[in-house]
Amino acid sequence: MTLENLGIPTVVVCTDPFLDSAFRHARTFGRRDFHPLGIPHPLGSLTADQVSVRAGELKQAVIDTLTTY
Repeated sequence: MTLENLGIPTVVVCTDPFLDSAFRHARTFGRRDFHPLGIPHPLGSLTADQVSVRAGELKQAVIDTLTTY
């Protein structure tokens, strides 16, 4: 939120169960226009290759979030 409040676009990626927490945190810091990206849970049990696949799937969503909102 500090970077966003300084005008530096950021993207927060969290697993779906943590989206509510991310939105509450953003509201606490005055960022009602905050748009985190949710991904399927869990991450901890994934292999490095599976994490790479997930990251590749997020690439366009990250670009869109940085350039749209």
